[in-house]
Amino acid sequence: MQPDQRLLEVTDLKTHFDTPRGILKAVDGVSFSLNKGETLGIVGESGSGKSVLVRSIMNILTSNAIVPQSSKVRFEGKDVSQLNKAEAKHFWGTQMAMVFQDPMTSLNPVKKIGVQITESVRFHLHASKQEALQRAMDLMVQVGIPEPRKRLSEYPHQLSGGMRQRVTIAIALACNPKLLIADEPTTALDVTVQKQILDLLASLQEELDMAMILITHDLGVVAGRTQRIGVMYAGKMVETADTSTLFANMHHPYTEALFKSIPRVDNESHTRLDAISGRPPDMARELVGCRFAPRCRYAQNRCISEEPELLEASAPNHQQACFYPVGSAHNQQAAAANQQAGITAAGLDLTAAAVS
Repeated sequence: MQPDQRLLEVTDLKTHFDTPRGILKAVDGVSFSLNKGETLGIVGESGSGKSVLVRSIMNILTSNAIVPQSSKVRFEGKDVSQLNKAEAKHFWGTQMAMVFQDPMTSLNPVKKIGVQITESVRFHLHASKQEALQRAMDLMVQVGIPEPRKRLSEYPHQLSGGMRQRVTIAIALACNPKLLIADEPTTALDVTVQKQILDLLASLQEELDMAMILITHDLGVVAGRTQRIGVMYAGKMVETADTSTLFANMHHPYTEALFKSIPRVDNESHTRLDAISGRPPDMARELVGCRFAPRCRYAQNRCISEEPELLEASAPNHQQACFYPVGSAHNQQAAAANQQAGITAAGLDLTAAAVS
């Protein structure tokens, strides 16, 4: 990765929250970089730390968040955490923007659509009211909203879910940011609208030459739409690779489990999904060993007592954090031993659908 092409650098990012139950480690040492114009997919179950990660990158955390000084987020070489309030206000929207998960809650229900789009244009670009209105209509056309003049005078509840999501995309693009973060942009949308939104994001990214981080829990969403993928589990990256490499040769058991849980069109109807047994760990507790071990069918004693590091795998730019990576001889032996015993190294029933 050439330094002059690097847009974003995240180094040992940790975001903890001070809660009544103690310190909750939502993001616990994540590092990655992003090139100009590149698309990175970050996947993982709900609660894996994906949304907190991108909010930490944008520095829009709640007051009880704790980010140590050793954690660094640099955008075009500039430390985002060092921006003062005035600088930060103009940084969001013009340099980095986000499409939030739920447009019904991210849009103001008592403000008309036109006001919500034009306010950022007027604030950041110092446009006149008429110029901002014209920019809003152009954006609505750009994101595929019909009758833009009529929609500008409507409220969020008057639009469909797909239309509201298009409005949030228009707001995010209003000031031509260099990086767009899309946090679960297709949540609660039907399959047809999901494809429309993902296609729209891809075409806008190419048209505007933006970099993009696409957050999702579904590996199927990032297939063919990203150059690289990072898989998160319990606040950590457990595998990163080029998209084609990851799908052809995934190494981490969690990545494999996510992939197997995707419905397949070639399966017969009513085929049971291969769900991941158990549940993610409690991030407010002190965790020892591999965080996925209690749910992993390959787990051995070493996994329970020792935490694996994120290290280079077989291919260039492919990293994984596992002692018994998928496809290795140790992995096959561990799987056979656990299947015969009917338990994982943590003593959990492999046939159980959940851990109580």
